[in-house]
Amino acid sequence: MKDKCIIVLVGPSGSGKTTVGEALVRKGIPKLVTTTTREPRSGEQDGIDYHFRKVDELNPDNFVEQTVYNNRVYGLTKAEVSDALEVHDIVHVSLDRNGAVAMKKAFPEETVVVFIHISKTVMAERMRKRGDSEEKIYERICHSDDTNELTPPKETDMIVENITVEKTVDQILSHLNLVV
Repeated sequence: MKDKCIIVLVGPSGSGKTTVGEALVRKGIPKLVTTTTREPRSGEQDGIDYHFRKVDELNPDNFVEQTVYNNRVYGLTKAEVSDALEVHDIVHVSLDRNGAVAMKKAFPEETVVVFIHISKTVMAERMRKRGDSEEKIYERICHSDDTNELTPPKETDMIVENITVEKTVDQILSHLNLVV
């Protein structure tokens, strides 16, 4: 899959991965849709937000990576990546650290890991702004500490601080020598 690019956005909760991903979509860079066993939230659509599946529908061999969070399985299928790269030269996905490592291993030439840096203070402020409870914020900060989520994985190709979404997207595209 020469000349293809998978932008993997990695960072803790509140770093802006989703918002940066939405901005990339507006620039014409489609999102890889991950699979989850959790129930859809209000307004979420199967195949757009996630592929919503039951546990017994999942075969771990079909996944680039899988993780369990809050007793729900999340992951990215090999077919999702391959199918998207047949149609698009560049795609993006938000994954955790382990997912980024797995993508780099499965698609070493195509994967560019972008770590979105954020401090715990800014993380908590952004989570409050989006309406998360203090309990949820505390839980996510503890999770970030436990999983080393605030530190870039060694596979990181680029580190950005998400001060503004526009600047972050411009930095990513500039790093990749892309103009979209």
